[in-house]
Amino acid sequence: MRFQFCGLPMDAGGLDPSVIPAVKKRHGADLLYTIPSFHNPTGKLMSEDRKRELIQISKQLSLPVIEDDAYGDLQLDGPPSSPLKAMDREGSILYVGTLSKTVSPGLRIGWVAGPEPVIERLADIKMQTDYGSSSLSQWAAAKWLSSGLYDENLSRIKVELRQRRDEALRCLETYCRGIARWEKPSGGFYIWVTFLKPLSLSALFEQALQKNILINPGTLYDKEAKYSIRLSYSYASLTELRYGIQTIAELAGKLM
Repeated sequence: MRFQFCGLPMDAGGLDPSVIPAVKKRHGADLLYTIPSFHNPTGKLMSEDRKRELIQISKQLSLPVIEDDAYGDLQLDGPPSSPLKAMDREGSILYVGTLSKTVSPGLRIGWVAGPEPVIERLADIKMQTDYGSSSLSQWAAAKWLSSGLYDENLSRIKVELRQRRDEALRCLETYCRGIARWEKPSGGFYIWVTFLKPLSLSALFEQALQKNILINPGTLYDKEAKYSIRLSYSYASLTELRYGIQTIAELAGKLM
């Protein structure tokens, strides 16, 4: 089975739903996949108006939507943002969640919410693929969620993430002002940094790697993102963030 993927433009409000009809007509698209909350790699949060517009357009086009909400619980600023699925009255959105970003990647536990016939079919496919998820992992996840431990742990994680994000932003302001632009993410793991002058991302990647810094070039996500990188503040210590961002700024400045 072959799949053809095509990207959609984004701005400060997230994915631009207005282009969906033309893209669907041009490419014959059958499905839309999106990360509305703290998008990977840009960190963008889709505005509420955009969400309503997306719901309306997908309804008009009979276009099913997969909503990946892996980062939805990691909101650090502002009023709580509701998922697309909360606005879905037609059953056209498959909502996908996971504990990999908030508890442990190794737990390998996620879930899907959608129309019952679709869920039954997906359950059949999963059973044929791997005979189902580990019962022990499912039990641990259920206990974690029902006991209050999930909420306690999430509160601690968000405090640490906010500190790391704010430190990363301070370092960007200190070392990258004048050579790059970025936006403050209100949650999630990532800051999307775009350099103001052309440079070789492959050279930046190699030179940063020699300094024990791993960056994700923008071209991993979008062939047009030739001068952008994704910075992750999720696991790095404050010291590592300072060293990493200062070093990246120095290397990028020499490559421009």
